[in-house]
Amino acid sequence: MEIIYPSLIEETYRYNKKFDSKITKAEIYQHFYQMGLIQENGEPTIEALEKGYVKDYTEDWDITFSEFLSIYPVFKQYNSSHFKMIEHFWEMDRTLQIEILEKWENDEFTEEEMIDLTAFFEERLPSSDK
Repeated sequence: MEIIYPSLIEETYRYNKKFDSKITKAEIYQHFYQMGLIQENGEPTIEALEKGYVKDYTEDWDITFSEFLSIYPVFKQYNSSHFKMIEHFWEMDRTLQIEILEKWENDEFTEEEMIDLTAFFEERLPSSDK
């Protein structure tokens, strides 16, 4: 049986794997839980969110573009003309998608920007589980 970990654990695992090849997702989950950063279900605790230890990437319907940029600051470097509200959420045009993919492949984003992009696309790309 494969355990499905929340995205916070998956992101932390990918990052830490670069420095410690023996680390496991279970160890990360246990550490975060014991430190009070996540609840048993893997969701961040209110304290972790309030203190900024964990970032909340939740997008509400019909947020302003300014609110969108506060969730995903990586997009501040791009012209707003690349974005459009579609079915209550901000989406980007194909031109920007290609540009971001090229920059991603060339390692031109910071770690923080990569986390923002991962969170943005995670909810928008079709799941391979279906």
